[in-house]
Amino acid sequence: MTDQPTENLTPDPAQHRSARPVPKPKTEMLRKLLARRTGATVVQIQKQLGWQPHTIRAAISRLRSSGVPVELDRSGRVARYRIMPGEGQ
Repeated sequence: MTDQPTENLTPDPAQHRSARPVPKPKTEMLRKLLARRTGATVVQIQKQLGWQPHTIRAAISRLRSSGVPVELDRSGRVARYRIMPGEGQ
């Protein structure tokens, strides 16, 4: 064997942290979609978040359980979920 010093093969995690901003949690993105004036359909939420419809409905249910008043509007051709302005934000 050689008398060379061995290198530390485990990288220091502090050195490899990137300066990228931390992405917003998907639940926060869901709140933004629902807070829009027109709200959001399940299909729109699917495209934005990549969730399945049952996951979307469960997340909306959790929002309601936490006190956010989410309204379901079925007056148009497609059902829309929305948080009314000034409420739950």
